[in-house]
Amino acid sequence: MKSNVYECVIIGGGAAGMFCASKLAKSFYHGKKIMIIESGPRVGRKLALTGSGRCNLSNSDIDPAKYNTDDPDKLAACLERYGETDTCDFFENILGVVLEQKGSLIYPSTYKSSTVVDALRFYLADNNVETALKERVKSVTESNHIFEIKTESNKKFLAKNIVIATGGITYPSTGANGDAAGILEDLVDDSYFVPFKPALTSLTSDISGIKGLAGIRCRGEVKIIDHKGEVKAKSEGEILFTKEGGISGICVMDVSDVVVRMLDNGEEDIKAVLNLTGKSAGEIFQMIYIRRQMYAHRTCADALSGMLLRGITDFVMKKMGLKCDKMTLRELNDQQIAELSNLLCAFPVPVKGYGDVDKAQVSSGGFKLLRLDDSMQVKDLPGLYIIGESVNVNGICGGYNLQWAWTSAALAAEGISRNV
Repeated sequence: MKSNVYECVIIGGGAAGMFCASKLAKSFYHGKKIMIIESGPRVGRKLALTGSGRCNLSNSDIDPAKYNTDDPDKLAACLERYGETDTCDFFENILGVVLEQKGSLIYPSTYKSSTVVDALRFYLADNNVETALKERVKSVTESNHIFEIKTESNKKFLAKNIVIATGGITYPSTGANGDAAGILEDLVDDSYFVPFKPALTSLTSDISGIKGLAGIRCRGEVKIIDHKGEVKAKSEGEILFTKEGGISGICVMDVSDVVVRMLDNGEEDIKAVLNLTGKSAGEIFQMIYIRRQMYAHRTCADALSGMLLRGITDFVMKKMGLKCDKMTLRELNDQQIAELSNLLCAFPVPVKGYGDVDKAQVSSGGFKLLRLDDSMQVKDLPGLYIIGESVNVNGICGGYNLQWAWTSAALAAEGISRNV
């Protein structure tokens, strides 16, 4: 075989691509030629932004049911074969990254994404993994079990195996554009792909007054209710009101993928029902009732300030036709306390849209998992592997999506090693 043929070319220098190259360099490819082709000026740009720059790289409680994919059984099997403990072992014992756990969330002890990016980058350099930067791939073809990769600058690379790790459509500033389908159009047709959509994103609403809550955060719960009144998704955690006139925060992002698919399917009358207190309506009723006994002379805004944020009290009471800064707690009767308690714990927000790719943390969609074998190889195209966000797998917040990047990358590296 000609010396200019690489054992493996990885297209995309993000989390999955760098990890796959590292696994190949460590376990299978000593002295072999490996290359990463990256469209940007450096590898790991999107990874550096992960978790607001802190890099929640995995979770000790990974649950396959909290992912969206076209093949749940295969996903569960993949996560079983290479999971959180395997990831932690590689980062700590091979890459030299000290890890720290906060609840079930796993971070580098520095709480800096740059620590993870540098560890991978240094390891690739130590093991002579080549990089071609500022090179966007435009096509991949195959002949006699050799893949030819062409870039927009008219460069060509040959490889026995290639790995597509181009990611999805989020963080377009890093060069991501979900171009896997375009790159592979000479090898597979559109039936292999689920269209990319934003996931882990904000939701927008046209309810009056919601923009006045911009910046307010509270801990609670969100339930997504369809036009039939059925609960389609729910999650607990932080709720954040956005300046665009909507809601975000971890629990909202966790259910956003369901909402995106509902809206894109033409469903209407979708509501996000918010518990803005983290407590039951009965508990809130009792708390307000006691405060009415203690602080009857105070305005509702002042009397409830110890349990509710002023903006939330004002917003909810306005929906009742009341002014929290003009009305004393003495004037609030039992029926109004019950109505206020119920609204605080089940406030309906009509959902009209969702944040675009600039607001989303990950994408849904990608190459169908059911079209891949257990090592992320395209079943009818030996030597072609798809990993990371390029695959139709996306999970909730909390290290789920990075764990999929590590898992799929490791399984591809293992499969490639068997084929050499």
